Amino acid sequence: MNQKLLDAKWESLTIRDNFIFSKTMESEPDLCRYLLELILRVKISKLSWIEREKTLEERTDSRGIRLDVYVEEKDRNRVFNVEMQIANTHNLAKRIRYYQSMIDLDSLKRGQNFDKLGESYIIFICLFDVFGKGRHMYTFRETCEEDSTLKLGDGTAKIFLNTKGIFDDAGGDFKAFLDFVECGTISGEFVKKLAAAVNRVKLSLETRLEYMTFELAMEQRAFEKQIELIKNLLAVGTPIKFILQATGLTEEEISKILADDTPNDSKNLESEP
Repeated sequence: MNQKLLDAKWESLTIRDNFIFSKTMESEPDLCRYLLELILRVKISKLSWIEREKTLEERTDSRGIRLDVYVEEKDRNRVFNVEMQIANTHNLAKRIRYYQSMIDLDSLKRGQNFDKLGESYIIFICLFDVFGKGRHMYTFRETCEEDSTLKLGDGTAKIFLNTKGIFDDAGGDFKAFLDFVECGTISGEFVKKLAAAVNRVKLSLETRLEYMTFELAMEQRAFEKQIELIKNLLAVGTPIKFILQATGLTEEEISKILADDTPNDSKNLESEP
């Protein structure tokens, strides 16, 4: 990706982007705390720690995760994970289940009693309606099927926000936040402060450089995966025409990629007769 494309992409970023959202929350802990209070409808005294893009990987052979925003409130032994979700991957329920297990593993030290496991809240801010019911928020806690008055009390909550909600079930700063995420509308003091914070993040040359470096690293990783795919397909004798279809590249482009990545004695890509 050339510099002009990177610059244009940076200028187009909004609060919807994971990088901008997480960087804003990290740099403005008071705004982060207030947003959590709006969503959870509970008072949060003091955030002990805000970490963006926190990586959790318990085993080398297990799938790791990277959390957009991870927040601790040690005074009350609570943790919060907030994710910005632009695309509907149709697997968020299973994904949130996996996030919960990884966060619990990370929270409880070896040998500690299970009672030490604190409350945890996982929040997905979605630009789509996960459940198609029109609500602005869906909150899930463990409840007995046979007796709905009986709560498991495991201290967990999974929450899905929906910026496209149509019910009259949201108002004030909470609704203003959802509208800001959805279409950039600035309304109310909280969103004004949030918009100003986003602007400060985007004006930071250090943050801009961090983003550029991240994008280039991701591009390089994608390029390396593409090379690996091509090599694996060739290794199992996949016809060239299928490789072209799978990668969307031309034969000349594949030859150049392999030439730049392999020793001189194995640079040629043999075409089918």
